[in-house]
Amino acid sequence: MIKKPVKPADFIKASDLMQLESKIQKKRLKTLYSFSNKNIKSYLPIEKKLIILIDIVGFSKKDTYSQWQGIMVFQQYLRTRVIANCFLKKIHVSHFIPTGDGCYIIADECKPEVALDFVYSIVKGFQNVQPQDEYELSLRASALLGDAVPFMDLAMHKNYIGEGMNEGSRVLSGGQKALEEQFVKECEKEGRPSPQNEEIKSFSRNSVFVDDSLSQYVEKFSRECKIYSFKDVADKHGKTRNITALQGIH
Repeated sequence: MIKKPVKPADFIKASDLMQLESKIQKKRLKTLYSFSNKNIKSYLPIEKKLIILIDIVGFSKKDTYSQWQGIMVFQQYLRTRVIANCFLKKIHVSHFIPTGDGCYIIADECKPEVALDFVYSIVKGFQNVQPQDEYELSLRASALLGDAVPFMDLAMHKNYIGEGMNEGSRVLSGGQKALEEQFVKECEKEGRPSPQNEEIKSFSRNSVFVDDSLSQYVEKFSRECKIYSFKDVADKHGKTRNITALQGIH
């Protein structure tokens, strides 16, 4: 049997296939999104949570084994001290989410004054942990009452996502930046020498940063630490928020 020669017109163009596949994908995605938008709230309600983000200060300066040692100390501290305090402070912690140099602590919504007292005690209590090397162990933390939804991540671990999680990160990074800039301004105003980078970073150690959901309850700590209020702190996306810093917790 003699095969007919293939004419150029008989070839299927890759560009045509891509366009066709694109149309099919768009149709399927449109159907999926339509379904999701109509039903997502019924099977995945947004939860109001106490969201705490903990950062171990100076963690990245350690070598690999020292990082391992530091995270073991931190996790043991959470297990033996923080979880024990949950019962005393009427906090129900539902999940810990590791971040490499710290973690998110997710708890059920509670009274703002209870939430603030809890995160304050975490940062204060960690100072009783003795350092194992030349790098002093200390924490920075942010806390807020915000929205989140649970999901199963790629490692099949329960995780959370949502605006509250994003805000936890932005309050911590924005608050630290604003507080350190304030320290530099204070040095200039008082006629002190310009502080070195390590001194600036040290100023924001042992600090808690909160947004408006908790800020009205900070005055009770004014005898134990300094309180700074920063208005309209912008993130890299231009979104602003008010941040209150409790600095120098001891």
